[in-house]
Amino acid sequence: MSRPGTHTTPRLLLLGLLVLLVLPLLQGCWTLESYVVRVRIAADGSYTYFVDGSAAHAETVYAVRRADYEARTGKLKPEDVQKMKDAAEATLSKDLEAARKDPRVQNVKAVGGGRVRFTIAGKGSIGGGAVIFQEREVPLAYAQGPDGSLSIWLKDAVVGRNAEALGIHVDGDVSIKLAEGIQVLSHNAWKTPAVPGGAYRWRVENLSQPPPRLVIRLPKQ
Repeated sequence: MSRPGTHTTPRLLLLGLLVLLVLPLLQGCWTLESYVVRVRIAADGSYTYFVDGSAAHAETVYAVRRADYEARTGKLKPEDVQKMKDAAEATLSKDLEAARKDPRVQNVKAVGGGRVRFTIAGKGSIGGGAVIFQEREVPLAYAQGPDGSLSIWLKDAVVGRNAEALGIHVDGDVSIKLAEGIQVLSHNAWKTPAVPGGAYRWRVENLSQPPPRLVIRLPKQ
């Protein structure tokens, strides 16, 4: 469902939607598993986001699996296997300690096997004014074209990074709600709003899927 505004600017906003992977908690060696993403974009380009789910710490998962393999084959003594696991968990704990210092991280805790549960929330803006804008503390980056258009993307928007190698099944539920007056020009959502104020939704399951995409035009302010 598209909702054209009465007056619009010539700015075209391209939104590639996986907020999760830009956040410090999930950068680098983190791989998403089961999660939900909720984004609300206001008419002025400001937005809020909420992310809740689980992720695997690749380095820890690999280390724990190697320790289990060494235990099964009898190559290491039980105490040495435990030392390997303790070292892996120590690396995870260090990363979680750093993540908890980020004000956007509402909750994060280890649940065993190199996995964590997390809740993240924050806000940002996709306003204009810069040729290339990539502030580190917000999930969206954008580039301004010569015609005044803005191409918007999410940093490190990779679905299920390392998921196949880790044997992880990715199950992501992404939705975006748009303020009245924002015009939707195109999208690849699997479900569109049935009523005004509803959400565009995507199910993210594997790397072969096209990334969630939404092209919009903001109303003139």
